[in-house]
Order: sequence, then C-alpha cells, then structure tokens
Amino acid sequence: MPDPAQGTNKHLRIGGQSKILMFNRESDDATLPELSPQGIATSAALPAGSWECFEYHVGTDGTIETWLNGAAVTGLTVGPGITNPNAGGWGRSTIKPKPSGVYFGWESYGGDTNTFWYDDIVVSSSRVGCSGSGTGGSSSAAPSSTTTSAVVQSTTLVKSTTTKASSSTTTSTSSAAPATSTASSGGCTASQWSQCAGINVSFPRPVFT
Repeated sequence: MPDPAQGTNKHLRIGGQSKILMFNRESDDATLPELSPQGIATSAALPAGSWECFEYHVGTDGTIETWLNGAAVTGLTVGPGITNPNAGGWGRSTIKPKPSGVYFGWESYGGDTNTFWYDDIVVSSSRVGCSGSGTGGSSSAAPSSTTTSAVVQSTTLVKSTTTKASSSTTTSTSSAAPATSTASSGGCTASQWSQCAGINVSFPRPVFT
C-alpha cells in the first residue's frame, strides 16, 4: 500500500517472513510483530495448498487489525488502547499509516518461487468477514476502530513451488467499490483451482515473484 505518511514512494506492506504473516514498514524496515521467537509465536503461518480467508483493517488513528479465517491474529494487531508487547520498533514510531491505494502482488527477496491465487477481493469501509468463503469464521462485525478502514478479504493465498513468477499485479484503491461479491451463505462448492463465486467477473490471473 503506498503510504505517504512514511514519505515519498514508501509503502506499508504485508507478507511473510520467518514462516509467518507480518507487516513491514518500508521507511524504517520495522516489522509487526517483531521477529523474535516471542513475536513469531503471536502471528500465524499461511498454509500452502489450501484456500484461506485473509482480512486486515488499517485505521486513520494508526490501528491495524488482522484476521485469518475469521480468527484475530494478535501479533498483527496494534493501535491506541491496544497492548502488543511484540510490536517492538513498530509501536515506538509515531507514524500513522495513511494508505493511498491497495495493491495485490508478491515480491520475493529470497529467490523463492511462489504462486499465489487471489479470489473474491473486497475493499470496504467496514469489515466484510469470512461468511460463505468455504473456510474460516462467519464474523461480520465492524472493526473495533470507528475510523475509516481498508479491509481486504482474499479467499486464497496459496503457495506452491511449480510456477516461475512474473511481475504482473492487480490493483484496487480504498475508494473503489468492491471488486466482486462474496460467495453465497451456502459456502463455496467449486472444485480446487476453479473459480468460486464472482459470476461474470474476471481478473487477470496474478503470478508473482
């Protein structure tokens, strides 16, 4: 996410390191959580070979909240009134993220070959939840922060080691209407790797490094 609060051409990023999900602030390379054994234990691993429902909320007051399959990830939660002893350098900064856009892609710094699939991407000012995604919880409550948020639901982030990556990305901004509807309350019944929901909606298939 381009983040002018950090400076020109700086980004707020979420991805993986030390086999867990984590946020990274480009301006000072701070991570959330800090990558100590204790911090790593408060995050979650992204399973390979399965569909996952991933959501996060970025509030204008500096709040960040994160959910995987409907369950809050404590290590990826920070903000006013929230105690996170593993926020480290992230928590000591006065920077409050102000994303100007939301981009979906995967940039590899370690030379790994990864394939990620995204489906049913939604950007909204309130939490969408995982209901009907075929996996995870069913919460549809609003974020605990009442400020403007950017919530991203992706019913998949799947990793494999079979496809060489390219540099294409798909893009959405926080002011855009939802890219597609979520699946029906009956759940996803599509077979693996086939499209689930999003009738008459197509996206370029992203493959990333």
